[in-house]
Amino acid sequence: MGEPVIYIDPRRARELDMNIALQKIYYRPEGYYRTAEKMYNTCKKAGYKFSLKTDLNEVYKSDLTPLSLDKIGNRIFKHRGVIKDVTTRFCKSCALTNKSSASLAKMFKAIYEDSSNHLTWPKVLIVDKGTEYLGECRDLLLSHGVKIIQAKSKRSTSIAERDHQEFEKHTYIRQDAVDFLLPLSERCRSWVKGLRLNDDIYNDTPTRLIHMSPNEAVKRALKGEKIIADPSVKHRRPIGFEEPRLTYKDSVLYLLEPGELEFGNRRITDMNWSPKVYRIKESLIQKNQPVLYWLMDENGDGPERSFVREQLMKVGKVEYPPKWVLKQY
Repeated sequence: MGEPVIYIDPRRARELDMNIALQKIYYRPEGYYRTAEKMYNTCKKAGYKFSLKTDLNEVYKSDLTPLSLDKIGNRIFKHRGVIKDVTTRFCKSCALTNKSSASLAKMFKAIYEDSSNHLTWPKVLIVDKGTEYLGECRDLLLSHGVKIIQAKSKRSTSIAERDHQEFEKHTYIRQDAVDFLLPLSERCRSWVKGLRLNDDIYNDTPTRLIHMSPNEAVKRALKGEKIIADPSVKHRRPIGFEEPRLTYKDSVLYLLEPGELEFGNRRITDMNWSPKVYRIKESLIQKNQPVLYWLMDENGDGPERSFVREQLMKVGKVEYPPKWVLKQY
């Protein structure tokens, strides 16, 4: 009988080495490293070369949204696709004639292979669960070493969603202005011509969270400066390490997403909280951020997404309806 062979994934091995190194540094008595920056500097002095911060062209978010039909020549454009850098908020968008993965793959090629901008293929791309990110689009991204993360909810792609909202607001204002000068039988549906102009204006406009324009943030990031963004929500309660936390013994219900339990349009009689009781599986504590919780039921199953304290309702002893109700309905 031959000797047993153990196959080791180099990527998993590197992650394990990184976790062991961080544990040794974090739990040693010589210091207390409360922020990622202090941990990064200490790891650098200790001789470790991995990075603990997000850099330019590392993480992007992308999304697709339908717009009014805009006919230019023989082509009818129906969708707008956008790509946004999480660190600098720099964005690029394209008009698409359909929602297929082939069209989306062409959009990524046109943006990332354009020598006039600084964008390169990212390490991580966060998208929703739409089928347009499968097929040819997925193959193209994987061929360039891009890790694709499918968001558990729309909040995870909120940066790209917000960009669509701002573009639609300004586009439809221009369309309404043109409609005043047209007869009632004609309506303006033009938005493709203003696509590049809107991107240029946005990239030159200071954003509230990073206190500078995306173009300025790109220049600083290329020089090696770290871009720090403020929290998007100002909390009126203690957060981070000062936040009172739920324990692993607490029983909770979580707030349902619209259409999560009942499909279709939401009705006034739909449930607001989950019908099952869950316990805390794990929690994540970060400085200046609300504590995130992951849940599990008695079988170890639970929703994939995380929750903040406002989305959880702590309950005591739960009394379910009697089982004879099932026999009547």
